[in-house]
Amino acid sequence: MGFNADGLGGSATYFALAAHHFAAVRVVATVGPDFHAKFLKAMPEGVDLRGVVASALPTYRWIAEHDYTTGKTSSETSHQGAYAEFNPVIPEDQRATPIVFLGSMQPRYQQQVLDQLEHSWLVAGDTMRLYIRDQRPALEPVLERLDYLFLDRAEAMTLAEAGTVEEAAGRLRSRYRLRGLVIKEGPGGATLYRREETIHVPAVPVDPPIDPTGAGDAVAGGFLGHLAQTQREDPASLRQAMRYAMVMASFTIQHFSIEGMRHLRRAPYPPSPTDSCFRSSVGLRVALLAALAGRNRWVHRDNNSRCDWLRIGGTLQRLVLLDDDRGSADSIRFCLVTGS
Repeated sequence: MGFNADGLGGSATYFALAAHHFAAVRVVATVGPDFHAKFLKAMPEGVDLRGVVASALPTYRWIAEHDYTTGKTSSETSHQGAYAEFNPVIPEDQRATPIVFLGSMQPRYQQQVLDQLEHSWLVAGDTMRLYIRDQRPALEPVLERLDYLFLDRAEAMTLAEAGTVEEAAGRLRSRYRLRGLVIKEGPGGATLYRREETIHVPAVPVDPPIDPTGAGDAVAGGFLGHLAQTQREDPASLRQAMRYAMVMASFTIQHFSIEGMRHLRRAPYPPSPTDSCFRSSVGLRVALLAALAGRNRWVHRDNNSRCDWLRIGGTLQRLVLLDDDRGSADSIRFCLVTGS
C-alpha cells in the first residue's frame, strides 16, 4: 500500500533482524557503496559481519508491484550490481555453524556456501521463481542438500509442477531429503510439512498491511532463530518456531523497508501483563497466537466495545476479535489496529 524507493532490504538484512532476538547471527553477504553505511547502521549489536564483502558495484536491487487484493507480485525486475562479482566466503571459525540459512540468491552462490560448511546440524534455504524457471540445473543440487526449504505457494507449485499446494508439498518431500518444508501463504499464514505431522499457523492480520517485502526472510529468521535457541526439533518447539515466524512477518509488513523490525524488543514468553501493558510486542504477538487458540486472554477485555486494549512500543492499540472463542487453532482470527 503506497510506494517506496531506495529502501534497505535484502534477505540477509531481514533474516538477521528477525533471528538475532533468539541466537547469535553471522552474515555472509555483499553490499555496494550506495547502501553500505545504511546496512551497517541497521544491523543490531552482536551480529557478526566479518563475512560481509564491500563491493565497488551498486547493491543488488529488486523492483516489483504487489497487489493485496489478489496477493500477487508482478512487474518484477532486478539489477545484479554487486552480485555480479560476489564470492561468498565463510570465515573459517564459522564453517561449523549449527544452523545455516541460504537466502534467495543465485544457486551457484548457494552451492559455494554449502561446499564450505562443516557438519552443520540444520541447513535451510529459499529460492524464487526466477531461479526455478531459468536456473533449474544449478538449483537442483542445492535443493538435494537442504534439510528445510522455505517457499511461497506459487514457488512451491512451480517447483513441483503441481496444481495445488498439497500436491506440491507431497511431491517436494518425496523428491528431496527434506526434514521440513515451510510453505508461506501470505495472509493465510504458513504450513510446515514434515513426515510426522503437518503444522499450520495462521498469520497475524495487520491493518493495514503496507509492504510484504522481506516477510519471507523474517519467517525464516523467526523459525530458525527459535530452533537455534532451543537446539530442539520436537513438535512443541517446531510449533512455537512457526508462531515466532508469523510474528516476525507481521512486523515486517507494517512498514516499508525494515522500519517495522528496527525497534523490536523481546521479553520472556509468555509475557506478564500489568493491566493492559506488555513489556514486549514480540512476546505479546506470539502469546496471542498461542493463547487465543487456547481460549485464554493475555490482554484486558473491554466488554463494551468487544475488543482488547494493549500497549505496543508506547502506542495504544486494540485487538479486534474477528470470530468467537469456539474457533480452532487454525481459524482464530484477530487484527491489530492502531488506536488513540
